[in-house]
Amino acid sequence: MMETRLSVRLKSLRKSQQLSPIQVVKRLKDVDLDYSSQSIYKWEEGQSIPPLNTLYALAKIYNCNICYLIDDEDGYFAKISPYDANILRLFRTDFLFRGIISLIAKLIERNTR
Repeated sequence: MMETRLSVRLKSLRKSQQLSPIQVVKRLKDVDLDYSSQSIYKWEEGQSIPPLNTLYALAKIYNCNICYLIDDEDGYFAKISPYDANILRLFRTDFLFRGIISLIAKLIERNTR
């Protein structure tokens, strides 16, 4: 694979937050996602694509909206499960759905502290 808009954004966001791949791995482990620094490099070089739940966690780590990370110009929807693709399409196009999901995520986050 080659660099994609997603891979460039992941690398840029990590560097702008002054985080090393190892620090990102540690933060992902804090939310029960187990990856290696090699995974971070592969995502940033466009060699692989993180699953949707990991992208959501990365958006939180990098203090950005998941919509910034996800766009379909790179054909991301074709590379993920149909279930995740449908969720992303709703998230990107349906304001009410996005609000409900954001509210649920905030409630879950509060209850896990």
